[in-house]
Amino acid sequence: MKKVIATTMAAFLVAQVASAVSATVDFASAYVFRGTTFNDGFVVQPGLEGEVKGFTVGVWANIDVDEVPGNDESVSEIDLYLGYGLGSVAGWDLSAGYCEYTYPGAEGNGESEVSLSAAGAISGVDVSVTAYANVAVSATPNFYEISTGGSTSLAGVALDYGIDAGFFDGDDSGLGYAAYSVSYETGGGTLSVSYVDELDDELVVVDESVIIAYGISL
Repeated sequence: MKKVIATTMAAFLVAQVASAVSATVDFASAYVFRGTTFNDGFVVQPGLEGEVKGFTVGVWANIDVDEVPGNDESVSEIDLYLGYGLGSVAGWDLSAGYCEYTYPGAEGNGESEVSLSAAGAISGVDVSVTAYANVAVSATPNFYEISTGGSTSLAGVALDYGIDAGFFDGDDSGLGYAAYSVSYETGGGTLSVSYVDELDDELVVVDESVIIAYGISL
């Protein structure tokens, strides 16, 4: 209950200091992050985001509807993040970010991560590349993600698609996973289906490879 109150207070703070605030809620069949399954059961993931003097600020949480063994906290993760656009270089949009990950009910104090992203196009294909560094461990990036996506039509139905791949750099390095998603805008929300392909089980553990989610904006 204390963690629910903490999440509510953080969301209230974002709403008070930010402008153009937007709220989202995702309902998903599992919680998979960077290829690793954190909960193979049903989860609810609310978020709140706004702008403060050019910065994007937000709070996000994961609520385990199906309990995870060893963690009796229903709110298993609360993240606070910042983002800032750095402008464009040679047709690529650059941005920097910071995220504070906290895990109620788990040992340790969570993680602090900085990121640098570049988004542009290669031969007409939209591409985004992001480097992440866990500042509690090292200032050197230890995870890289490359993403692409777009829109298409299948049997007259408009769909969005995305492809993500994650590269881990550490004691064990390599391409850990690839994720493929298709989403459909229903008018009241977005229905999506994702498939996570475990490329290296030394780097990630995918217990739930297919995730079905429905997200709404409030």
